[in-house]
Amino acid sequence: MTDSGLRPLTAEKLRLATAGVVALPIEQAVVWEAFEASQGRRLWGRFAWEEDGRTCAVITLYETTLRGFTYLWARHGPVWLKEQSPERARRFREDLLHLVHHRDRRVVFIRLHATYSACDLREPLQGITYDRTVVIDCSGGSEESVLESMTTDGRRAVRRARKRMDEGGAEIVEETGLAREQFREYYAVLEETSSRDGFRPHSEQVYWDMLTTLGPDHARLFGVRVEGDLVCWDLVVLNDRQAMAYYGASSHAARRVLGPDALDFGVAVILAGEGVRGLDLMGAHSPRVPELYSVGRYKQRFAHSFTDVDGAWDMPVRPAVHAGLVRALRAKHAGDGLRTRLGADLRRLRQRTPTGAAGTTAGQD
Repeated sequence: MTDSGLRPLTAEKLRLATAGVVALPIEQAVVWEAFEASQGRRLWGRFAWEEDGRTCAVITLYETTLRGFTYLWARHGPVWLKEQSPERARRFREDLLHLVHHRDRRVVFIRLHATYSACDLREPLQGITYDRTVVIDCSGGSEESVLESMTTDGRRAVRRARKRMDEGGAEIVEETGLAREQFREYYAVLEETSSRDGFRPHSEQVYWDMLTTLGPDHARLFGVRVEGDLVCWDLVVLNDRQAMAYYGASSHAARRVLGPDALDFGVAVILAGEGVRGLDLMGAHSPRVPELYSVGRYKQRFAHSFTDVDGAWDMPVRPAVHAGLVRALRAKHAGDGLRTRLGADLRRLRQRTPTGAAGTTAGQD
């Protein structure tokens, strides 16, 4: 019978356990702790999962809340040092569940990443996960090698973008060390993007906290400027010679110079010259996540194949409370959808009303 269990790790021992074995995702590295703390999320623990005395996986968990309930999140964890078989992953989760049950009765569920679906895992309560991504290969160290790693359509797109950039007087800039006041220009582009694409951004402080707590060795800011005006940008995080395009935004003006295409390629080339092995564009469509189809179609030009990654799942610790949260969130989303539909109907009604009639009706009411 296999003997398994979790034991606490210091940050240094976790780093040593993964060194030379696997690239440690930045969210699982010690440098990430300062960013989580800036958002009010404390470190819950770092652990090694052992099987017959051998370390098979490591995991870092942070405590956070949803509607007043506590849950733990291991962003891009656990990190597997041995093969993640379905049986091994099941035993890992059983041991983790046992640990959390005995250590912290407040925890309602654990959000973690896994390759395989299972009966003890649920779709995340909020947000969109992904189990496939596109990684631009930077390992060749040169612009030519990055181009060669892309598809034929991708190389054509880069040539078009370069031509438009030249014609439009655009340039790629790195502004990692900018002042707090200067970052407001970046956030304004994000606000335009969110309004156009229908999502709600974090507060400006979240992005600034990421830049400042991770520092220039782990968080960098690249943009495209047209005659001095910022039109698009990427916030890139780095660890263990791997990079992730964590956040980004683009204005309508960026489309005229094909700024996003030029920027993603340009950043990959810059990082390749610095010894970075790959730039992860973070998320593409898959059978599990068809919502990412459009963005995945854009990203797939940058590599000959997709890269499978472990998607996020929620593992209930207190099943009854978790089920109640699911029902509450469904009711909230249903209410939000109804309000959205009613608002749309009202706007259409107003558009059909002859000029002046709406004001007359309001006066009669």
